[in-house]
Amino acid sequence: MRARAAAIHAGRRAAAAMALAVAVTASVAAPGGAEPNQKQESVPRATATQRTVPVFTPPMVATDADSFPRTYEATVRRFATLAPADSMGNGEFRAAEALLWAGKFDEAVKAYHDFARRYPRNLRVNDALTTMLLVKDARDFEDQPLRLYARARAHRAAGRADSAAALLAEAVERFPGAKARHHIRFLLAELAHAKNDHAAALRWAVAASDTTASNRLAPFALRLAAESSLALGEPPQKALAYYKTILERYPASAVTPEVRGRALEIRKKMPQ
Repeated sequence: MRARAAAIHAGRRAAAAMALAVAVTASVAAPGGAEPNQKQESVPRATATQRTVPVFTPPMVATDADSFPRTYEATVRRFATLAPADSMGNGEFRAAEALLWAGKFDEAVKAYHDFARRYPRNLRVNDALTTMLLVKDARDFEDQPLRLYARARAHRAAGRADSAAALLAEAVERFPGAKARHHIRFLLAELAHAKNDHAAALRWAVAASDTTASNRLAPFALRLAAESSLALGEPPQKALAYYKTILERYPASAVTPEVRGRALEIRKKMPQ
């Protein structure tokens, strides 16, 4: 009898633990669910004659357009506490950035590479790799467009957005065909968007979204163009056209899952 009671008791604990694990997983995975530290509801205990079978509930999909995080880093910050590995190596990344700002491009590439190799889980790895590729590809015009872009990034990091925009405008005027032109125009679009100058943001984002060239920034520029179009109050069909281009031409882009959700939300709000 004691062995049978112990077995029943163990079964109850296992069923309760399994149900609790499913509930926690669903709440953390759902964009609109409870926060990770929110108190969970109590799990009913199974009786000796009734076996509790946990039912899997698929994660809910958020429908509010504002609930879709803009970046992977935003996703992590929203649903979980940052792990130490997510920020480990930030000092090395800042050192690489300082080399870029100073125009020491060869040293900067090596520093970015060492950072990405040593800290692959850091949230700035993608930025480091993108900058490495830019520096390697955009060494035309004796590095002059790249130097203007790097100095503009330094001004932006220091909170001098107007100075950054002036340098970028100079680069556009002097070197319209530079290999760094897409990065220059996209940074201008981001600066305009941050100032709520959505007309300028849309103009520069469209200029940076050249899909006919090997342009790694195209899906990001198209997403910013769609957001600026919506902020200007333009017909939603225009934003949907930008999103459609991303979904069709860049299905593996980091922005594609977010874009798919936002496009679905816009279609839901449109009159049938």
